[in-house]
Amino acid sequence: MRRTPRLLLTAALVLAAGTACGSDKDDPVTAPTFSSVVSPTAAPAESATPTPARSSARPSPAAPSWPSPSDCVSYNPNNLTVQYEAGIHQVMDGSKIVARLHGGPGENIGDQGLALAQRYKRHCFIGRGNDREDANAYIFDYWRDSSGKRTTIPGEDDACSSYDRGNLQVNDMGGGQGWRVKDDDNVLHVFDDESDARDGRLVLAKYSRICRLGNPPDDDQDYVTYGK
Repeated sequence: MRRTPRLLLTAALVLAAGTACGSDKDDPVTAPTFSSVVSPTAAPAESATPTPARSSARPSPAAPSWPSPSDCVSYNPNNLTVQYEAGIHQVMDGSKIVARLHGGPGENIGDQGLALAQRYKRHCFIGRGNDREDANAYIFDYWRDSSGKRTTIPGEDDACSSYDRGNLQVNDMGGGQGWRVKDDDNVLHVFDDESDARDGRLVLAKYSRICRLGNPPDDDQDYVTYGK
């Protein structure tokens, strides 16, 4: 029993020495921290795969390439004929009227209309159905779906004029006169309302020349138009 105090003293010295060896001599002994402890369910940092960044922004819808909804007459370019009656040349697909052009019986208006129609498969319009007194002046027509035919339109150079498609403006003419698309002072066409005018600009922006066929009376602006 007299050896017990010596044994206890020896154990106390061993514990003290172990504590001193596990500490930095320049720092006070502090309680351990747990900032680096990894949750048992977490994957090791070196094996984690980065998650791609996600964006909540949705891409802007593409601008329409043609007026929509469209107002078009579809036809077979291989089945076209020309009929003439009372100052009107009509390009026909069977009994379907594809185009109407004003002109006298001795003019080549019908040949021009036929050659134009043979280049495409659809004749389209903006503004049909407007209720203006001079309704034809507010109808704009264009052509779609190439047939692959490269026909020659007689006198085409005289029928066309150039414009800057990068400078097209849409504005209100005021006084209920409608809207227009123009290149500076060069008015390309007039339209019944703003929606029609913007559709017209969409079409005109695809070309750099506007062409008009037909020889309507002075009080009737019933031309057949197309772009180049």
